[in-house]
Amino acid sequence: MKAKFTKKSIKKINKWLKKNGFAVKCARVDKDEDDSNLTFIIDFDDTMYILTPRWYDEEPDGMFMRCLRELGLKSDFDSLTLSILHELGHAQTYHLFTSKEWEACDKEKEDIEEQDGEEAFFKYWEVKNELAANKWLVLFADCFPNKVQKLENIIGETVKFG
Repeated sequence: MKAKFTKKSIKKINKWLKKNGFAVKCARVDKDEDDSNLTFIIDFDDTMYILTPRWYDEEPDGMFMRCLRELGLKSDFDSLTLSILHELGHAQTYHLFTSKEWEACDKEKEDIEEQDGEEAFFKYWEVKNELAANKWLVLFADCFPNKVQKLENIIGETVKFG
């Protein structure tokens, strides 16, 4: 399934980010080199972009949700909403890593991405910066379900699926 973020959705998500005190420059829509993997970006400094894939697939979404449940997620939000929170979690936990640690995580993820199967998927979520983002997501979603519900409502009302 394809999720298309509209100008209205980006405007409302940026308003939600600002209202909730997140120190990110903006959320925006962009494309990667081959137009296959990106729709949503959170800019949180001058050098880094956080990406959310635009294609959602039942199997990876199910594994993502299983991973979050294993981390203790109690709330029941849509995987797209949680995916955005995961990316926001990178912005919120980035300071926990040195640039060398972040680069090591990226290298580890590149190596894992060359592997296939469910085991590789879960190895990816165990990489330190991915795990930190997911732990932040779980904590935020379970502590502030009303805020997350407002984000989910924005997504449901403004993002087009097809």
